[in-house]
Amino acid sequence: MTNSSLIDLDLVDKVVELIPQHAWEMVRDTLVANLVDSMPSTVIERLCGPGEDPDQAEELLIDYYNEATTMAELLQDSFTILGAENTLHILDGLQLDKLPDNAPCSIDPD
Repeated sequence: MTNSSLIDLDLVDKVVELIPQHAWEMVRDTLVANLVDSMPSTVIERLCGPGEDPDQAEELLIDYYNEATTMAELLQDSFTILGAENTLHILDGLQLDKLPDNAPCSIDPD
């Protein structure tokens, strides 16, 4: 059994659809912080090296999720590690539905 079979991929897809594109950075940073907070110190040491600051683990994961993955992959990892309910609770706390849209203005000033 693979990790992806342990999570509801349809739910992941639905959540991805609900996250505005301009909110991706905030979602990524928040989920990464929660992933690192849930890591045992031995995992952080393996990721960063002995005696390193957990902030370095966050930086490494932010770079990873920024460059090598999609939002769906981050959500799948979060569902697997934090659990679907906890991930949804974290996302709900961001109040993404209340964020202003950062889309460029479509009114021609001339």
